[in-house]
Amino acid sequence: MRILLANVASAKERTDEARFIRDTLAPLWKKNFDLVRQKDTEIVARFPGWGIGGLDGFFYSYIDTLNSQSVFHAAVAAEKEGFDAVLIMCFGDPMLWQIRQAVNIPVVSLGESSILLAAMMGQKFGIVTISPYNIPEMEHTIAKYGLEHRYAGARANSETGDEQGAAILDARNAIESFREAATELVRDGAEIIIPGCGLLSPALRLAPAAETEYPEGLTTVDGAAVMDILSSALKTAETLVALKKAGSSWISRTRLFAQPTDRAREAGRIVLKDDRMIYWDVGL
Repeated sequence: MRILLANVASAKERTDEARFIRDTLAPLWKKNFDLVRQKDTEIVARFPGWGIGGLDGFFYSYIDTLNSQSVFHAAVAAEKEGFDAVLIMCFGDPMLWQIRQAVNIPVVSLGESSILLAAMMGQKFGIVTISPYNIPEMEHTIAKYGLEHRYAGARANSETGDEQGAAILDARNAIESFREAATELVRDGAEIIIPGCGLLSPALRLAPAAETEYPEGLTTVDGAAVMDILSSALKTAETLVALKKAGSSWISRTRLFAQPTDRAREAGRIVLKDDRMIYWDVGL
């Protein structure tokens, strides 16, 4: 099966940022996915040349929301190109439910998949977010998913955006910052701790530059399990693709994920196209 990773952070191709993605970020993600991926699963990471660069813009919901259209267009293109599923590489689940209306292949995201799986792993879960400004939005998301009674709360990572990005090279500071936040969540009753970021989670799971101290990565804090959100999302995507290929039910089209009529698509034609969207891919 072929799965497209739709990324929210942008970088223009043939720039230093793009080289960093190819040489450093993509290999880290590949190593993380390789822990669990099926032998026949091909993964392609797609990056937009238009949109937010760096983490700081994702601290603020209006900027984050405006940026989400790049994920939408990447997902629509993925279906046309024959991909079997789309994995949105953002814990905030940008346009997740909306994209499910637009395409007829499985679409999963880091946030929803890990939150729902966490509810199977323990009684209560807590989330470490990338910024205190993300906590109110996280609370709205938990309510939308109907899991308020299983939610122990959220704590923000104390590092700056640049420091959090650097964790994929050297995870030592990120691990200590995460442990501090996670310890508070454990005191509040969390049995599962979710790293709320697609950069933080692989840094914890693989512990680059901290392999001696954490040869298996950071998988627990004070007895509470630390989720591997990349692996969780990939296995969710693979499962839905397998169900679809087997002819089993994999989604409902009656209400929430009802697909638009041809007339509706024609009425929205002007907003369903955006010539700014130029992408480049990295195979994992």
